[in-house]
Amino acid sequence: MTLRLLALVLIAGLGACSTPSPTSPVGPVTAARPHTPAPPGWRQHDIERPQPPRVEPAAAALPVAPPSDAVVLIGPDGSGAENWETASGGAIPWTTEAGALVVAPGTGGIQTKEAFGDVQVHIEWMPADEPEKTSQDRSNSGLFLVDGRYEVQILDVWNNRTYADGRAAAIYGQFPPLFDATRPPTEWQAYDVFFRLPRFAADGSLLEEARLTVVHNGVLVQNNEVLPAMTIWLESLPYEAHGPGVIGLQDHGSPVRFRNLWVRRLPERAAPPADYALPAATDLSPAERDRLVGRYARDGGGTFVIERLGEGLGLSMPWRSGVLELVPLSPTRLHLRNTDGVFDVALGADGAVTGLTFTMGGGTYTAVPE
Repeated sequence: MTLRLLALVLIAGLGACSTPSPTSPVGPVTAARPHTPAPPGWRQHDIERPQPPRVEPAAAALPVAPPSDAVVLIGPDGSGAENWETASGGAIPWTTEAGALVVAPGTGGIQTKEAFGDVQVHIEWMPADEPEKTSQDRSNSGLFLVDGRYEVQILDVWNNRTYADGRAAAIYGQFPPLFDATRPPTEWQAYDVFFRLPRFAADGSLLEEARLTVVHNGVLVQNNEVLPAMTIWLESLPYEAHGPGVIGLQDHGSPVRFRNLWVRRLPERAAPPADYALPAATDLSPAERDRLVGRYARDGGGTFVIERLGEGLGLSMPWRSGVLELVPLSPTRLHLRNTDGVFDVALGADGAVTGLTFTMGGGTYTAVPE
């Protein structure tokens, strides 16, 4: 990890705080940095920001078994310490107790040895038993993505009021959860997090913001939110170009318990090849165009209607609204403009249409003039 990214992790380690963590060094502020306002115009941690409504989650069926392509970082029994390291690259001092990996307060956060980009993350956590603490001091931790740049808050908010953008399942400092789906502190909680990296141009300029979805105990609480900036404590810092990065868990001074943390890498959707294009269109003569116009009874029911569409041809069907543009590839072959569907036209000896064969999506349909 570069020094800059390590610095980001340390800064992010201060997140989710009402006061700086005693285990996180705070250096002097030497210069003002650009600031991105939190959405939708709220100051970060405004105590007057509305709290989410309560939704009682359904009975849990935990732990959730990972799918076949998952990378298991913490097992359902709390195993997996070998998948993690400290910020300096050493073995983690957190302990495995009673089926969970437990924060060792004051020892610092941990991070994965592997880097991840677009991901699905499943994590199960249980708050520490700290009823004497309040607000951000009660069983605080955080799930960090991409070298500490983006945080989903972990906090015991059962009968514990705090600022809305710092609640459990908040996108820290930016978006409160849409609903409060937390469980009592004696029960396991589950997050399912779906994260898409921001996209950057070759010159480092931002093309697309990061996106984040969170399901808390089976309840959707963050709905494909567009992140306006990185989620840093007291700041919303503008994007800087980056790629994949490590996943982190925060030590904020409470022995929060973790188990069953697994990750699925999410691929980019396949793009068409560079030479992917509709075959070259041809011009039909008025006679060639006009002989195609008509109604055609489809085998199995329904009707194809080929009609004039400006100077061209269109297809309509009684069971769907609108007219679809047809592109002539030859006098006897028509292609849908926006769908991979082809009409082949059969002609009789007199040049009149005797039938159509429509091929689309692996299916073939025939039709004859009505």
